[in-house]
Amino acid sequence: MVFCKSLHYICGLNLISMTIRSEIQPLSKVIVHEPDNGIDYVSPEIAEELLYDDIVFLPRMIEEHYTFTQTLRQLLGNENVMDVQQLLQDILQDEAVRAETLAYIYEQEDLSLGKYEKLKQIAPASLAQTLVSGLFPETNECILKPLPNLVFTRDIGCVINDHLVVCKANKKARLRENYLMKFIVRYHPLFASFKDKTIDFSAEQYTADSGISIEGGDIMLIHPRHLLVGESERTSLEAIFELKNYLFERDVVDYVTIVELPAERYCMHLDTLFTLVDEQTCVGFAPLLFEKNEKVDVITYSKSYHKATLYATLKDLIKELYPQMRFIPCGNGIAPFAQREQWTDGCNFVAVKPGVAYCYERNLKTLQAFREHGFTIISAKRILSEEYTLAELENTIITLPSSELSRARGGPHCMTFPLARG
Repeated sequence: MVFCKSLHYICGLNLISMTIRSEIQPLSKVIVHEPDNGIDYVSPEIAEELLYDDIVFLPRMIEEHYTFTQTLRQLLGNENVMDVQQLLQDILQDEAVRAETLAYIYEQEDLSLGKYEKLKQIAPASLAQTLVSGLFPETNECILKPLPNLVFTRDIGCVINDHLVVCKANKKARLRENYLMKFIVRYHPLFASFKDKTIDFSAEQYTADSGISIEGGDIMLIHPRHLLVGESERTSLEAIFELKNYLFERDVVDYVTIVELPAERYCMHLDTLFTLVDEQTCVGFAPLLFEKNEKVDVITYSKSYHKATLYATLKDLIKELYPQMRFIPCGNGIAPFAQREQWTDGCNFVAVKPGVAYCYERNLKTLQAFREHGFTIISAKRILSEEYTLAELENTIITLPSSELSRARGGPHCMTFPLARG
């Protein structure tokens, strides 16, 4: 297969190995997805099925997301910020890959023969858009269910040191995201370094009745040899143990800590409750993760020792790894602002280098807490207008416009699938 015509940023370059050794290393390559017009087809009748709590205003959502991705491109380099739809389009240029992908989706989604034949007639350049938005080119006929959650690329996969996880969604509405990622990983040269270093939870052995579901928002490498995984509404214990065994057998990590969370909407993933900013700063929803309570259990498994270690809180574990850690509470720990801002992703930061991270601008009490700890708060629009470089930023929180993005129930951490850090 030849991809050089469309992969101008890859062909002719030496492919580097993709590695991530922590959540806070300098970000060097990341996958995002601009909100697409399939989101306009989320109606009140199907919103719950498609995991949306509200009907968003798409033009504003696109504008807010564009502000985010433009700052990423400015700070990281345009070639290091890739849209998952473009990666899909790249592989669909190959006739054999196109046929294999469509046959798989036909079987998995139980499409009618008529829809299958329609998909086969779409030109490769438009097919990627159709597989994501669900809309037939030109006519905008809804031929497939849209994928309105693909804007949250964190959940389709993650890198753990030099290994890759292809995730499997808990909800049917997101399964096609995993199928598409499966083929991107299999055929796109960007993922060549993960050959024989991938665990694919969308593979056939993990059937619907296997109890296996795992999403990237629950997976965090908090230390080069220590993985944190949330057992949540979206990630099952069966999947976590499968991942733990895989990583231990291949000596990828030494420790896996499971954080058992309530299976409730407000804490659908671990990253909606906790994220790292640097080795001395983290943000979290204090009532669940920083204070002892009856809703959360924290259990660490070691590759070398069979006995599990229990912690009273996640805070206790983090202090063991990072003794100087400052625990900044979402909403500055003040009710009801802590609960309000946790709902609008006040814990969902993503670091672009140690001490520099993104947050939604609407989480005012959380941002005030960061100010009180010596951080500078700066808007993404100012980053763009004054043409800041990443080297110029230290101890800085970059705020994103978020009136519509936050209504889709995900934050900056959710909207990024880091491929490489360091």
